[in-house]
Amino acid sequence: MPAASQATAPAAAAAAAPEAAPAAPAISGEQAFAMCTACHSRDAAAPQRMGPNLHNLVGRKAGSNPGFAYSSALKASDITWDAKQLDAYLTAPSKLVPGTRMVIAVPDPARRQALIEYLSAP
Repeated sequence: MPAASQATAPAAAAAAAPEAAPAAPAISGEQAFAMCTACHSRDAAAPQRMGPNLHNLVGRKAGSNPGFAYSSALKASDITWDAKQLDAYLTAPSKLVPGTRMVIAVPDPARRQALIEYLSAP
């Protein structure tokens, strides 16, 4: 084999090699929500905590869960929670609602998507 062909042979072999194993399974919504449980519950019968109860969150106006003392910023936000709004809020809460008391963001898109799907389920 000529020298030039020998040099390109490893590159060709690498290109033909099988792809790496797929990434680890995506996180479940329940696993993603575990980080939220210090402040929130999703159980309809659970009391409010440091954060509001998130049962039936999707379709609800932000700052409207009875019995929770929301920031005036969130109450005045005119947001109705849907997947798009939740994605923006969980990405950067104070960017979407300056003055909100929520300080925890979910920067990982896969974790955020799993969490949104979990919160959207009945």
